[in-house]
Amino acid sequence: MKGGTPAEDDLDLLAREADDPFLLEEIVRSRAASDDTLLHLARTATGRPQQALISNQARLLGEPALIRALLENPELTAEGRRLLTELTEEFFEKKARRLESEARREREESRTAAEEAARLVSGMEEDELALDDDLDDVGEEAAVEAAPPTDDENSLFIGAIYKRIGTMNISQKIKLAYTCSKEERRILIGDTNKLVGIAVLKSRALSVNEVESFAAMRNLDEELYRRISWNRDWMRKPAIVIALVRNPRVPLDITLPLLKRLSIRELRTVVRDRNLASVIRATARRFMVLKRR
Repeated sequence: MKGGTPAEDDLDLLAREADDPFLLEEIVRSRAASDDTLLHLARTATGRPQQALISNQARLLGEPALIRALLENPELTAEGRRLLTELTEEFFEKKARRLESEARREREESRTAAEEAARLVSGMEEDELALDDDLDDVGEEAAVEAAPPTDDENSLFIGAIYKRIGTMNISQKIKLAYTCSKEERRILIGDTNKLVGIAVLKSRALSVNEVESFAAMRNLDEELYRRISWNRDWMRKPAIVIALVRNPRVPLDITLPLLKRLSIRELRTVVRDRNLASVIRATARRFMVLKRR
């Protein structure tokens, strides 16, 4: 052990001898843990350590043997097996088809670039003849370029982001989700593959306001609403709680327990919202009566 940080050998010894789930979870999350150590835990761990290992997608994708070891674990949960099966199918079984699709796209892009280059070359002489006339307008053009972007320009910018993300495969989207901008996160959170949305929720740049907007969206996978509700820091924010409650897409097992945290005024708003399930509105009405006593 150096400087208070356990060495790789120390972590391996602890992983094989200890049975404390909290300690094993910390070992799983440690960057110093070797692949051999994690392979041992993948075959034997249960509960929180197993869940932590399954959620470490970057490590699993970097060492596919960990996925196989987890699938061999007799104590693997049904939910864990489902997530690992989806991960395997998306990143390995479909890899050949994705590579072929990317190769076709690259060939198409090369052909388009070659055609564009040919058009540029053919138009160079005309551009040179018009250069003198253009010089008179330099000052005016500079002023236009310095002007703030218009709504149309912003629309084009967002459209370009959609187009770029649309050409990415799932792996590229997940990698982008960890480091992307606010506009890109808002697009990625609604991706049809929930693994992309889960990666967005793990982004360190994600703000509370963004989480509130995600909680109010009605086109997300149910798993994303659950991930939001599991985060204690986010659920301390009343705006996120009310956004989840008032979203008809959020499962009842999430929204019903949250009703008791609402004020009478917020409960009244829920009761009047005809977009919500009748059981939500009826339960909100009962809480209103209780709070008034």
